[in-house]
Amino acid sequence: MMKKTNQKQGASSKVTPPLRKKPTQNKANPAKHHQEEQKRNFGSWLLDKMGLAKRRRQVTMLGGMHDVGRYRAVWVVMAMSFLLLFARAFYLQVINSPFLIEKGDQLITAKRAMPVYRGMITDTAGAPLAANAPLSTVVFSPYDYALKYYDLDKIIKTSPDQKKRDEALKQLKEMDLVKLSGMANFPLDKLQKAVAIDTAVDVTDESAVNAVLPKGAGSRRIILLSKAPPELVEPLMQLKFAGVSEEKFFQRYYLQAEPNAQILGYMAQSNDEKNGGYVGRAGIEAKYEKKLAGEKGQVLILKDAHRSVIKELKEIKPQVAGQDIQLTIDSRLQYVLYKELEQVGRIQSARSSSGIVVDVLTGDVLALGSWPSFNSNNLAERTGANERNRPVLDTFEPGSIMKPFTVAAALESGKYSVNSLIDTAPGSMYVGGYTIRDSSNYGSITLAKLIQKSSNVASAKIALSLGANDIADIQRRFGFGKKTALNFPAEASGSVKNPNGEKDTTRRATLSYGYGQSVTLAQVAQAYAGLANYGQMHPLRLVKSEESAEPTKVIEARHAEAIVKMMELVTEQGGTARAAAINGYRVAGKTGTSRRAKPEGGYYTDQYRTTFAGIAPASNPRFVVAILVEDPRRQHYGGVVAAPVFHNVMKEALRLYNVPFDKPLQVNAKDLPLS
Repeated sequence: MMKKTNQKQGASSKVTPPLRKKPTQNKANPAKHHQEEQKRNFGSWLLDKMGLAKRRRQVTMLGGMHDVGRYRAVWVVMAMSFLLLFARAFYLQVINSPFLIEKGDQLITAKRAMPVYRGMITDTAGAPLAANAPLSTVVFSPYDYALKYYDLDKIIKTSPDQKKRDEALKQLKEMDLVKLSGMANFPLDKLQKAVAIDTAVDVTDESAVNAVLPKGAGSRRIILLSKAPPELVEPLMQLKFAGVSEEKFFQRYYLQAEPNAQILGYMAQSNDEKNGGYVGRAGIEAKYEKKLAGEKGQVLILKDAHRSVIKELKEIKPQVAGQDIQLTIDSRLQYVLYKELEQVGRIQSARSSSGIVVDVLTGDVLALGSWPSFNSNNLAERTGANERNRPVLDTFEPGSIMKPFTVAAALESGKYSVNSLIDTAPGSMYVGGYTIRDSSNYGSITLAKLIQKSSNVASAKIALSLGANDIADIQRRFGFGKKTALNFPAEASGSVKNPNGEKDTTRRATLSYGYGQSVTLAQVAQAYAGLANYGQMHPLRLVKSEESAEPTKVIEARHAEAIVKMMELVTEQGGTARAAAINGYRVAGKTGTSRRAKPEGGYYTDQYRTTFAGIAPASNPRFVVAILVEDPRRQHYGGVVAAPVFHNVMKEALRLYNVPFDKPLQVNAKDLPLS
């Protein structure tokens, strides 16, 4: 038993190690151990006396303080860094985000203008005079074509996806320039030279591809079709050929070009447009530009890497379609007028010829034109002379067509009646150092005879018997000396000046028979329409949508009616314009023949201006036609040159509007059928 217990104790002492290593004591020499302990205590005491122990503790504390400073510095740097990053992020994402978004959008989107349909210009019946033809210019970009070619070639050679390779190969086969050349009727060799495909280039090397891409003139734009109609463009665009794009626009087209050129004006390039553009530059096209043009729309489109349009994203600005302008012009009558003006101009070798037709009841201008004109579809024909709308732009001394207004002043004054006699013997009179003459000695004549024979002497005597300004005043009341209501671009106002008092007898006399003032043919037609409408003058109107102004009373109705009746004698036997008479109608009118003024003063002796203004039917006036022929070289009397033009135009107007006869028809025996 004892032996077993000892074994257990021995095992326990061997297996269990000491938990802490106790300090080793020098059991063999305790005295020596005590001495060493005293030395250590003495060393600490000595260091403390010398101050080294305190310094050692300070060094330990100083190291800790340095660590705290470093930590603080690191935290400050980190905080500043985060603050700067936050500030930068705030600047980019909040303050400067619109700019960055815009720059990003510019890479993948673009704004495209949507052309708007320009309004038409139509005649009084709605027949188009100026319309729009939809045209397109088809453009080919060799650069875009080559770039897509190399991209597809790269996919074919490098893509691990068989489907992608097959699709790229299919697209590459569709990029056959032979097909494009045939559809566009464009030389194949020029296309091949422009794209200059290099089959040996390493398509995986971006710099190498960029080096062989087309550069220079024609690398981005070759016109395949210019101003082509839709039927030619659509088949080509359906190919969806790489590098091919379409530029759509509307070409203005004038259906009755020469007769209407001066009224309608034309379209020309504008320097005010940012990207250029055609705008109205004359006539109705210019005056109503904003109304006709409308406003272009704008859409945002998405582009691919080749700048091809993928789709339209949204509408930025809606289109505002142009509005149509309907004129009072009757295109049938306009054509007749122009052809008659052209004929007389050529036959008489005249500088120009002009005419205007006015509806007496409304003041509407049914025809307005001058010769020579130009084809407004071909501006190469346009010159400064043939683009002038002479009836409203050119002023002239009217001559004897002003005499009916002198008679109006006489009747309105109360000093004269329709039966008053004026002594014109001996056919001339001396006024202010000048001699005024008639073509014959008519003796004592009535006011009706004055108009029929176009007496200068009788007109002058009336003027000198009235107040100094009476003749000028009556002319201004009839609209002379100011612009008409047409308010046409650059329209002239003319001039009617008062004489310088009672003693200015020369001006008082010459104003009475059409010298010393300047007028336009449109003013003449307006004034004659006032006479025809029983003294009620309608302002002229050219655009149908504009409200007609109320007529203005200029003279008494009975005086106007009497003057029109007097003017009938001009077209009858013994009058100065028998050629103006129209079978079946009573026609009233007045001729005018005046000398052309020299630029340096005085008058030419061999250059004339012939005019005729007339009314029909005289019993119930409907139309006024005024004709002017400038410097005819073969004949120079208004009754011979201008009156026949009036006859042809007025006759056609009466026929077109089915105006009833107001006079028995005269039938020549040779026109009667044989029994």
